[in-house]
Amino acid sequence: MLVTGIFLGFYAYWEAPAEIGRWHLAAAREFWREADYGEIQGNLSQVSENRQKAFAKLEDALTWSSEEKSFLFQRAQWKLDSGQYEEALLDNNRLLERFPDELALLGLRAKIFHLLGRHAEAVKDAEHINNLSKTSGNPPRASALNELAYAKAIGKIDLDSALQEINDALESEKHPAFLDTRGFIYYQMGKYELALKDLDPAAEFYEESARTHAELVRLHRRVTPDIRKFEIELRQQNEPYAVIFYHRALVHEKLGHAAAAAADRKRVRELIGRDGDEKLF
Repeated sequence: MLVTGIFLGFYAYWEAPAEIGRWHLAAAREFWREADYGEIQGNLSQVSENRQKAFAKLEDALTWSSEEKSFLFQRAQWKLDSGQYEEALLDNNRLLERFPDELALLGLRAKIFHLLGRHAEAVKDAEHINNLSKTSGNPPRASALNELAYAKAIGKIDLDSALQEINDALESEKHPAFLDTRGFIYYQMGKYELALKDLDPAAEFYEESARTHAELVRLHRRVTPDIRKFEIELRQQNEPYAVIFYHRALVHEKLGHAAAAAADRKRVRELIGRDGDEKLF
């Protein structure tokens, strides 16, 4: 009994702070969910207030466990979503010092670098991910090559090698996201007709998928126990597809296709509730 009591005492001492922190994190995520749903519903008066409450509860969580990985990663993500890129980078780098090969951390930092205009550093992180893929198979080779090629395309860096990398990815898998990457590379190269040849089937793949799943989406809206969670996840799932239409709009504009460009920009707004811009990638 004494040994058990001592063990439980040590467990409580070391684990209780993190557990209490997780309760605060759960409360923080609830506030953030309310803010996300408020944006979708156009109830903007509650968005800022709920974001502030979410950050406050997250700070409460960190008070109990200041180095907890999930707490710091969540703060980095929310700082990024709030446009506080430098602060997001600080948290992410703090974690990468401990977990230098963590894919989620490397991917998030690459996105932050892009948003800060530090594209060469984003490419370095994508190269690190590609090297990890070569040795471990995680992420899969085609996905890693796509990520590297896309990072170069965003920064308009070494587009010839980016084109080779995405062609290698497409040899193993004809994924619409890969076609979008190649289309965007061609756009950055000024090869607009070639860009359309990739972006058209990528966009059509999404529209066909949307038609197939339209009834399923309507059913989920009727029966899901938490409509907020469903609507938020649907908006998040739509973002990669919105990128395709945004890229195609850019190409149509270069080709003087005003009506087609306007239609694609309208589709972006339908999918994610806002206009496409250089931060949509």
